[in-house]
Amino acid sequence: MTGKNYVAWDVLESDYPADGPMEERLRFLLRYAILAPSGPNTQPWKFAIHDGGVSVFADLSRALPFVDPSNRTLYMSVGCAIANLAVAGAHFGFAPSVSYFPRGQESDLVAEVQLSPAGRRPADGQEDLFPQIQRRHTTKDRYENAAIEPSVLKEIEKSINLPGFYLSYMPDEGSKAKMADLVSRSHQIQLAKKEFRHNLGEWLRNNWTAEPDGMPLYTFGVPDAISLGFPAAFKEFDLSRPVIYRDSGLIHGCSTLAALTTDQDDKLTWAMCGFALENLLLRATSYDIRASFFSQPIGLPDLREELKARINRGHPQLLFSLGMAKPMRPSPRRPLEDVIIKPS
Repeated sequence: MTGKNYVAWDVLESDYPADGPMEERLRFLLRYAILAPSGPNTQPWKFAIHDGGVSVFADLSRALPFVDPSNRTLYMSVGCAIANLAVAGAHFGFAPSVSYFPRGQESDLVAEVQLSPAGRRPADGQEDLFPQIQRRHTTKDRYENAAIEPSVLKEIEKSINLPGFYLSYMPDEGSKAKMADLVSRSHQIQLAKKEFRHNLGEWLRNNWTAEPDGMPLYTFGVPDAISLGFPAAFKEFDLSRPVIYRDSGLIHGCSTLAALTTDQDDKLTWAMCGFALENLLLRATSYDIRASFFSQPIGLPDLREELKARINRGHPQLLFSLGMAKPMRPSPRRPLEDVIIKPS
């Protein structure tokens, strides 16, 4: 990879400072935490290293008031980073333990992650999702024409193993058509609003971006030449028709749709959703399965209620597709020093 904004992806397992001080080892683990997904690649996290662990904060300065007014996606993104930290910690011989919102849900401290030396790494035969962290990526281009075996879907579903959390698959064409209609209507509503377009458009990047965050348009399959003017055009014009066309293709072309739902609907639930989701995505990546997300209906109360009635299993938190897809260049990342803060 080239460019300073992609250097984070070049982290080498062999550089782990096994004999170094604890702070240095925890800092190394955070190099994997920052490779977590976030919508729309805002990377809304901060970390403080302390004796025996890491404090993980939500960076609310990166909130999207018109795109994600409840900060649901923001807290899920932080949960994804916590999952990567835990997976990397276990791989390098720690026993991770996560305590969510120790100061209450009004605090921006999302979790305390204790990393106690366990003296061993995962043994042969034990699941270790660590190798998938650098392979995982979201797809917004298109899927290959290949089905996912039911046995593999059952393995992926094991990631959602928390009480009150549910994963529902929708592989049939009837469900795909209904979800495509729901996503289409949500795009029509949201992209008609200039404040929504401007808020999201601030995070769109051309394909040569030097920015350390946001979504380069190659991740959507947009050609280089078109990517130069697309962010500005997106802000000014309702481009719902091509966006609907793209998402419809991802929905109808996937092996299955999936919905993650929960009994509760608060910041704790959202962070835990992110943790479970990242484990699901890493496990899916081990089978070369990629995901594409359709958060639009969940951001609109009326359409979220429609989705809730359709699934009939708690509060919808995520709607996404799963399918076989070719590897894609990852998205940029902020340097680690930009997201580490001093302990309070």
